Amino acid sequence: MGRSVGTTFIATSLAFYISEKGNSLTFVQCLTPRNCSHLLYDSAAMDKRFLNRQFIDVYQRIREGRPVRGTKNLEKGINWILPTPQNCENEMELSGEEKSRLIQSARGQVCIFDIEAENRWDHLLSVMDMLVVVVDPLPSKLIRSSRRFKLLKQIELAGCPVVWIVNRTNRGISRRQVAGYLKTKEVTWINEFPAEWIYSDEFSCRFHWENNDIKCQLMEIFTKVSQ
Repeated sequence: MGRSVGTTFIATSLAFYISEKGNSLTFVQCLTPRNCSHLLYDSAAMDKRFLNRQFIDVYQRIREGRPVRGTKNLEKGINWILPTPQNCENEMELSGEEKSRLIQSARGQVCIFDIEAENRWDHLLSVMDMLVVVVDPLPSKLIRSSRRFKLLKQIELAGCPVVWIVNRTNRGISRRQVAGYLKTKEVTWINEFPAEWIYSDEFSCRFHWENNDIKCQLMEIFTKVSQ
């Protein structure tokens, strides 16, 4: 429901959870490279993971009008379609048609799209089978996200299944007020993880799901959500 609320953290962890259930899965990060402040490509150290093999830049192929069907960047059993540092250096911005090609390039039993909270991507939200909305409960962030919340609520009321996840839950928040703002009692609460865990994972070039402390807590939550 906004930037820097932990969407990529939740999305990648959910991807691993679903993949470990035996599903073929493609993860697509949908953002505008020219405006991004950080990349999953960097935080997951894809340059090191693909040191002796090619990481296929699907964004660049789409920009060049080249075929992208069947392209794969397999790592940990997941096919990753991610913007690259080169895309950022080139200040790339996909057109509406190119964004549609990006979505259509994903193949698998399950596809997870990590969609940037930016209105240039909003037209893709209504074509998803399900939305997982990640929320930071800080009141000032909720206030600034009011316009986006109305859009997401309209999509939910139109019949799209929506899972509301409140990230960074801590003792300082009022769950009653947050649930009241979201206008639903069906809220999934995820506790705030210690910052040192997040930093340690990135310094160790590992996905957060590979951190057993994080995995154990998210496993129980994702099991309830999937049911």
